[in-house]
Amino acid sequence: MSVDSDEPHPEVAVPHRIRNSLCGTAFLFVVLSTSAGCAGDGEAVPGRSSGETSATERLGRLFDEVWQASLERSAYLRMREGVPIERLDDLSYESHAADVARAQRWLEELAEIEPALAEHADRIDAAALRWDLETAVAGDRWFWHQSVLTPYSTPVPMIAEVLRGRPLGDDAQRRQFLQLLSGLPEFFAQLEQRVRGQAERGIHVWRPNHETALALLRSFLSGDGSGGPFALSEARLESVPEDGRQDLAERVRGVLRDEVDPAIESLIAFLDSEPYRQATPEGVGADELPDGEAWYRYRVRAMTTVDTTPEAVHERGLALVAEMEAAMLELQGQTGFEGSAQAFRDELRTDPAYFPKSSDEVAERLMAAAEDMEEVVDRYFVTRPRAEYGVRRLDPALEGSQTYGIYRPPTPEDPVGRYHYNGSRLDERSWLNLRGVSLHELVPGHHFHIARQSENQDLPDYRRNSWHTAYTEGWGSYSSYLGLEAGIYDGDPLSAYGMYSLEVFLATRLVVDTGMNALGWTLEQGREFMRQHTLESPTQIATESLRYAADMPGQALAYQMGKLAILDLRRHAEEQLGDRFDLRAFHEALLEHGSLPMEVLRSHVDWWIEQQRQE
Repeated sequence: MSVDSDEPHPEVAVPHRIRNSLCGTAFLFVVLSTSAGCAGDGEAVPGRSSGETSATERLGRLFDEVWQASLERSAYLRMREGVPIERLDDLSYESHAADVARAQRWLEELAEIEPALAEHADRIDAAALRWDLETAVAGDRWFWHQSVLTPYSTPVPMIAEVLRGRPLGDDAQRRQFLQLLSGLPEFFAQLEQRVRGQAERGIHVWRPNHETALALLRSFLSGDGSGGPFALSEARLESVPEDGRQDLAERVRGVLRDEVDPAIESLIAFLDSEPYRQATPEGVGADELPDGEAWYRYRVRAMTTVDTTPEAVHERGLALVAEMEAAMLELQGQTGFEGSAQAFRDELRTDPAYFPKSSDEVAERLMAAAEDMEEVVDRYFVTRPRAEYGVRRLDPALEGSQTYGIYRPPTPEDPVGRYHYNGSRLDERSWLNLRGVSLHELVPGHHFHIARQSENQDLPDYRRNSWHTAYTEGWGSYSSYLGLEAGIYDGDPLSAYGMYSLEVFLATRLVVDTGMNALGWTLEQGREFMRQHTLESPTQIATESLRYAADMPGQALAYQMGKLAILDLRRHAEEQLGDRFDLRAFHEALLEHGSLPMEVLRSHVDWWIEQQRQE
């Protein structure tokens, strides 16, 4: 476990939340770049035979083909896997159409394989792949609806991280870096083609997010070749032998100034043109776009991985907010505060005593909660990940667009899973929810899940490196909630209140996201609901509401819907097994196969229940 210094890490952090937004499932090529596993001798998954059947061999070959295609299509994934990178990602529709055709072919092959699979683990792997492929094929209709210029959806930070991650120590490495850098003009040209294609189909950046998109694009410019996310930092130049340092610096500045910046400026000019501005929708939400209602319903299913509707999600969100606020009112009484719930929230929002004095204090509080959980974690879990974990401040360049922070999984280059916390605007970031955040992000949350999945060599490479937002974020939220049962908040009603405030914030997403995208709510209605029910600052509410309604509709539903699905599965298992229910074994069942669509996870839990009955 480690707490890094307050100095930001020099590389560009790419949130898994951003990367997940690009497609809405764990499927293939782009979204597989959400993370990479660290190689190791993983725990074996129960139920997989050591002697492969013909169907198992065919499934293995299919997974290998899917994985190799994913590596081929994603520069970020190749970087995370330590595979040489020859080119940047192809963002064209033609490339997308080829991907979908390939996915359809894989589905047909999978349909031949699945009936002959004998082992449970094989059937689970196949079901997860089928869900991913079917969701991707169904998403072909919505290629043009996906935003590519807004903070949570743009692919540019991934490419910046790829470039910043290239070593420069020898001539071959520097040639490869320059080759990739020279691909940036085409990359931005394809972005412009995408945006122009959207405009031809009546799809534009929502007006409330238009200036944000322009500002984001301008932040990618290098100026004289020495600024922006693609420029060489002094620290990176120091890794270059002195006799080649000046030449490389000049060549990079020239490419950025003379080739990359003009491509970005062309995109800015189109986005900033009067015809484009006039065409931007004044309102927010998916229903402002052509066929937006159908697109949003697709997004709801893709992100929650369950068969539900916006209306049902909205109602469940309202009930969940009310349930949690009742628990918070009880905790408020334990603090001795005698005013109303609103007065208590106002005090917590404004009293400096509830805000950290430095970013170092944020790190210390996060790690203190993790250490407390470490003392009891073996009561709840059979297997721990081998990788260590720690915290580090987020790159300040990303802090303005991120509400909280980012968990980055272990890699071969940095084998520590780290939560990169937001250390900016501390007068707006209460410490009350930091214990809940720590459990969500580290122990037993994202780090337990993601590091274990990455270490599990019994999973196909594709499965070790694929994520479903509902499972990933649902597990994180469940982990915060598990802290109540584990006693992490005992004797500390303020921290328990803070955990609930975080969960209420996530629950309001079910109401606000569906409200603004499917039920006709305005942006102000969404923000007012958040003001009434959360402790978030005006800045955070502004950022979050645009995220839901003018950036990546539906994605934010995955957090609480995933947690609710896990809690439903736990209740189901408890009812079925009675006194034979073992919470440690249940958690092992949830984690042993890694990320799964919730519908597939339900079938696995049903199988596990039967196994428990037979023991």
